[in-house]
Amino acid sequence: MAEEQTDAAETGGGKKKLILIIVGAVLLVAISVGATLMLLGGGGGDDTEEVVDPGPVKGDAVYVELKPFTVNLAADDSVGFLQTQIQLLTYYDEVVEQLEKHKPLIRNDLTVLFAQQQSQDLRTPQGKAKLQQEALNTVQGIIDQYGEGGEVDSVFFTDFVMQ
Repeated sequence: MAEEQTDAAETGGGKKKLILIIVGAVLLVAISVGATLMLLGGGGGDDTEEVVDPGPVKGDAVYVELKPFTVNLAADDSVGFLQTQIQLLTYYDEVVEQLEKHKPLIRNDLTVLFAQQQSQDLRTPQGKAKLQQEALNTVQGIIDQYGEGGEVDSVFFTDFVMQ
C-alpha cells in the first residue's frame, strides 16, 4: 500500500513538471514572436505606419472614340485632305475620365499633327505606323501634362481616307 501511494505521488509530480515545461515553452514562443514583431515594425500602438498605395488598378480594355478628323494637307500636296477617325485604348478607368475631360485639347493637338503630314508618307504602312506613334505620343503627353498621368496603350485608326 505504501508503494502505491509513492507511485501516485511521483506520477502527480511528473504531471506538474510536464505542465510547467509546456507552459514555459509556450511562454518562450510567445515572447520570441512578440520580439520579432516589434523588431520588424509590427509593434502595436505606433500610428505612423505608412500605407502603400498599389496604384491604379488595371481593368478591362476601354476604347475612347474621337469624332472624325478632317484636315487640309499642304497646298503643294497632290492630295487635298485627310479624313481619319481614331480610337484610344486604355485599361485604366482614371485615364478614361482624363481622356474625356481633355478631349478638346486632344482634338486640337491631333488636328495640328494631322495637318502637318505629307500624303506620300501616309501612303506607306511605315508612314501610317509613324503617324500612329506620333498620335499616341501626343495624347500621352497631354495626359501626363494636364491630367493625372496614366497610360494610354494604343491609338487605332478606324478610318483613314486621303483625297
